[in-house]
Amino acid sequence: MIKNLDFLSPRFLQYFSTVVETGSILAASEEINVSQPSITRVIQIIEKNLNTKLFVRNKKGVKLTEDGQEFYLNVKTILSHSEKAIASIQSNKVSIQDENIEFKIGLANTLSQTHKERILWVLKRNNFDKRFKISEEESFTLNEKILENEIDYAFTCIPISKKNINKINLYNDNFCVAFYKGHEFQNLKTVDIEKVRSTPNYIFRNTCEFFYYEHMKRTNKTPSYDEIRDIISNRKKAGKNRDVIYTNSDTTAASCIRAGMGIAVIPESVAIDQKLLYRPISKPALSREICLIRNIKNKKELDAKKSTLRNAIWL
Repeated sequence: MIKNLDFLSPRFLQYFSTVVETGSILAASEEINVSQPSITRVIQIIEKNLNTKLFVRNKKGVKLTEDGQEFYLNVKTILSHSEKAIASIQSNKVSIQDENIEFKIGLANTLSQTHKERILWVLKRNNFDKRFKISEEESFTLNEKILENEIDYAFTCIPISKKNINKINLYNDNFCVAFYKGHEFQNLKTVDIEKVRSTPNYIFRNTCEFFYYEHMKRTNKTPSYDEIRDIISNRKKAGKNRDVIYTNSDTTAASCIRAGMGIAVIPESVAIDQKLLYRPISKPALSREICLIRNIKNKKELDAKKSTLRNAIWL
């Protein structure tokens, strides 16, 4: 009997499902913008846990074995139930009424959609008898709510260092520059941030955390929320002639990039999630820290291992 079901995470199942539906690992890689070795590794992990072969190779790509066909049918059912569970949590329709087991969870609004889905899936899978209230806000706001003990836990993209705050690092998400097909950056391996800043037609994300981490690296000091607001305000004034859109939405930014309207600095997870072309940023190479935080005064305990949460949002 299989006891560890981590290999049934939505990410692993989505990779498997995409390989089946596209007919090859190469096609799946292009479809979901994930490297072929990563997809191959996931398939191997699933096969090892099931102790069976799911695919056989042919000239066109891969074909399901009999066990693979049976597993695929179950995967579609699991993914369908997972989507319904996520929708139920987000719409606050969980039927448990006992307020003593209610958790108030904050999600940073700059997390990729895939990260949000994986986090919610892990939380509900490991805490099926508990009721969740989900709020989606900027990381600074979530940090303040944790300090005031207004919410129980927060998945934030800006770290907070206070004695009364417990923090678990889950993932370091590199910043990158995303662009449309045919852009000059496509021929480069990395892109200097100054080259990005000199490029016309920029898509500005008001919630971009790059400014926070760049300021912290340059000054070796942690900026306040007001300082970041001032930095962003000054940047918008300075770049008004080259900016083509201001938005809080990663989906809108991605749509503009794909339409060939411009480029943007975004987290790598968002670029992958939105299936965008991108390159790492150099000079400086920065990443944001996705972490789980709570106030030590809060005694509510989530049933979820650190390793399970980390694996859930590994890309």
